Amino acid sequence: MKTVIDLDDELLERARRELGTKSKKDTIHAALRIVAERGERMEAIRELLSIDRDWTGLLEDDKAPRGEQDAA
Repeated sequence: MKTVIDLDDELLERARRELGTKSKKDTIHAALRIVAERGERMEAIRELLSIDRDWTGLLEDDKAPRGEQDAA
């Protein structure tokens, strides 16, 4: 469907750089997809957080070199 809209060119360019898209159409579609899928991502995060686990330090462990992770 074709729709004529007035876009904020600066905002569109910032989104394009962030998303790594090449065209206005690709940028808009990528941004719409992210927003449309946000609810699914939030539900997945809620499910992960409901797992009874100590999540402290998880990101730091993930960034350790592979040998250090295995030694821990």
